[in-house]
Amino acid sequence: MVYPMYIDGEWVTKPGAEKEVISPATGEVLGTITPAGFEEVDRALKAADREKEHLESMTVFERAELCMKIAAALENHKEELAKIISLEMGKPYTEALGEVGGSALSFRDAAEQIKWMSDEIPSVREKNVHVFAYRRPVGVFTIITPFNFPICTACCYYLAPGLAAGNTMVWFPPISCSAIASVFMKCIEEAGVPKGMLNMVIGTSKEAKTAAVQHPLTAGIGFTGSTLAGDDIEAKAKAKKTLMELGGNGPVVVLKDADLEKASEAILAGSFNNAGQICTSTERVLVDDCVAGKLAELLVEKMKRYQVGNPLEEGTTMGPVHNHSTVDTVLEHIQDAVQKGAKIVSPNSGKMEGMPTDNYLYPTVLDFVSKDALVNIEETFGPLIALVRFQDEAEIMPLIEMSPYGLAAGIFTEDLKKGMKMAEKMRFGYVNINSGSHYWDWTFPAGGAGGSRSGHGRSGGKWSILEMSEERCVTVNLND
Repeated sequence: MVYPMYIDGEWVTKPGAEKEVISPATGEVLGTITPAGFEEVDRALKAADREKEHLESMTVFERAELCMKIAAALENHKEELAKIISLEMGKPYTEALGEVGGSALSFRDAAEQIKWMSDEIPSVREKNVHVFAYRRPVGVFTIITPFNFPICTACCYYLAPGLAAGNTMVWFPPISCSAIASVFMKCIEEAGVPKGMLNMVIGTSKEAKTAAVQHPLTAGIGFTGSTLAGDDIEAKAKAKKTLMELGGNGPVVVLKDADLEKASEAILAGSFNNAGQICTSTERVLVDDCVAGKLAELLVEKMKRYQVGNPLEEGTTMGPVHNHSTVDTVLEHIQDAVQKGAKIVSPNSGKMEGMPTDNYLYPTVLDFVSKDALVNIEETFGPLIALVRFQDEAEIMPLIEMSPYGLAAGIFTEDLKKGMKMAEKMRFGYVNINSGSHYWDWTFPAGGAGGSRSGHGRSGGKWSILEMSEERCVTVNLND
């Protein structure tokens, strides 16, 4: 099976550059992709540039209808898309179905939101001068997305709001999840999106993505991924508009008055859903020492429901992690924490033996984690819960600030006044009170706090549309 690129309305392969698509779940070869070079990147950007005036000239109602057709196409192929996501990315089939459903919903939401976003008529000091502030698309966007939600991140952060706003786009999925991207583009074709408006190019950072970032036809760049990669893109983008959602190390703070049943449920979901491969996942739990033991007991008891296995098998609630670098990071963070005094309190830890690939990890809970452990400072991005105990609430902010990330956080307390005051002091894009760090709905804005290592800009609903458009003013002088 060959999974081609989609450029200017045509299915494109590059003979002689074949690369196998290998499932992290089974180890089997799912097919082949052919990564692009500069020629394919240039062709895709030129097609998008050619069509930008066409898309911009469409009414918001016409763009909304286009988004609705894409949503319908995704729903028509949800089982096929979900199966490929499970095999290529590794998440359980039920989670993959949810991802497809969320992707379709993002196009429906964008269709509604764009219809009700209005232009403005600002007042000015000069008499008889009228100003019209119009919202217009930025132009051609290069979109680069990660593997953890291989179509949903692309759809809800960029493709749906970008198309609704009137931007033509060239999408670069992660090379390790390009097969699902190729199948997704069949839905774009089925929906009747005019050729050139939305292109999908498979390529490596060195040969394709860098060329797109630096290309003179690229007006804006949307990127979700690691902080190091984001820094590199930002440096190469120069004056181009950039929207960056980068790394996170989502802390959840558990105060001594917290509902531990509720907290433990949220922590487990935030740490083990999608095998912990979520930018806003719960990685470190800062917990009052007087309730830490009870919380650890609840976590260990409740985690029995997580069954690690083949993502397509019924009963599996956690699949393999996607790549070997994630395996290495999780194992390194566990070893580092244990060397610094942490205790493994979960029944198992590390790699699972006898599995089809080396990507299967036991979900792990660590207690008594020291504040200087890597898991309290760096992003783990895997199925690992680290309990960092504090004796006094004055320790909380210094513990939080040991990590440079500021994407999302959670607080559990029955004292909502205290929770609100604490949340307002915490420098994160958003803070959830009595929900885990991972809770998010794309009806509200998400993104890194200023000065953190988690990026800039806001994604979600109308905020993505605002980020992927710009105000342009026209003044009319009515003086004689």
